[in-house]
Order: sequence, then structure tokens, then C-alpha cells
Amino acid sequence: MNTSRSPKQMLVLRDARRQRALRLHRAKKERWRYRMRRLRRAFLSVALFILGTIAASIGLGGLADGTLVLLMLASIVTFCVLAIYPSTPRPRAENLPEADLPELAGSTELWLESRRRALPPPALDLVDLIGARLEQLSPQLETLPEHEPAAREVRKLLTEHLPGLVDSYTKLPRSLHGKPGPSGVTPETQLSNGLKVIADEIETMSEHLAKNELNALAVRERFLETKYVTAGGG
Repeated sequence: MNTSRSPKQMLVLRDARRQRALRLHRAKKERWRYRMRRLRRAFLSVALFILGTIAASIGLGGLADGTLVLLMLASIVTFCVLAIYPSTPRPRAENLPEADLPELAGSTELWLESRRRALPPPALDLVDLIGARLEQLSPQLETLPEHEPAAREVRKLLTEHLPGLVDSYTKLPRSLHGKPGPSGVTPETQLSNGLKVIADEIETMSEHLAKNELNALAVRERFLETKYVTAGGG
């Protein structure tokens, strides 16, 4: 870990790690809720299966032992299948362009977290920082029109540049990760530099969106002053 960071940078990283811990806790709870929904569905299906078997047995005056065994095995298979599938959805880079703009920051964050184990330790602080800044950007995207140039820039950064950078690193053989390339820079350093650029760009985008909103507020305030204050003075 780089010990030359300024106190401000250390504070930002500590806050990013704290936010990541909260996000992971929420994600873990959501995974358990998803699993419990699968289990409830499996139990309900087996219960209906058993009730149907009982009804058929009453209606037909009884079922053969072989039929009962087959039905029991079928109910067990049904329970196991429904309790396991569909599996908990995992974010994939190729699905990011299909995400709606309000969901894009969250989907990108989940995808980046899923790639964490494939990245070198020096890059993990930057992954935490990007996650924190995506968390900040997310509510701003909820009100950003899809046709705005800013929306296209956000999509390009989060669905092309970021996945492309990470994938270009993870596709390299591990033996090359720490070896300098033709430029004299190791892939690990290139990855860290690229992630830093992306983290800064996300922050810049967030600031621009906030300034646009502040400008809009200022315009509305001047409009109200002109419409009501001036009118009242007259």
C-alpha cells in the first residue's frame, strides 16, 4: 500500500471502504432474500404437488405403490430444482449497455465488485474509490434525460472504458502482470493509472451534473424573484 498518500486521500479512502462495507452488507441481505424467495417457491410447489397427489389418490380410489414412489421422487427433484434455480443473478459486462440510466451506476458497481479478486492489491483502493463515486453519481442519473450528451458520456465511460480497461488486464496471463511492457510500464501500473483516471472522471461528471442542477435552481430562484418579489413591490 502506498504510504505517501496525503491525509485527505487517506480520509477519502477510509470513507470509500466504509461505504463498500455497507454496500456489501446490503448485497448480502439481498442475496439471502433472493434465496428465501426460491425456498418459499419450492416449498409451495411441493405442497401443491402433494395436495394434487392426495386429490388424485382420493379421486381414483388409491394409487399403486410404484406410482407413489415415482411421485415422491418427482416432488424431491422439483424441490431441489426450484430451490437452486434460477441462480442469484450475477452482473456481466456485456449486459451493462442494456441497463437503464438510473440503474447503470449500481450495475457497474456490482460488476466491478465481482471482478475484485482478479485485480492486483494496488488497484483495490481505486476500486473502492470508484464504488464510492458511483454511489454518489447514482441518484444524479435518476433525473438525467437519456438523450442528453452527458448521459452518452456516462454510458461510454461505464460500459466501454471501465470494462475494457479491466478486461484487458484480466485477459493477460498472470505471469505478465508484473512485467514491464514495451513502454516500460507494468500492466498492474497501467491498470492502476487507468482506474485513477476513471475515478477522477466520474467525480468530474458528478460535479458537472451538480453544477447544472445548481444553475437550474439559480434560474428558478431568479424567476420567482422577478415574478413575485418585483410584482409585489410594484
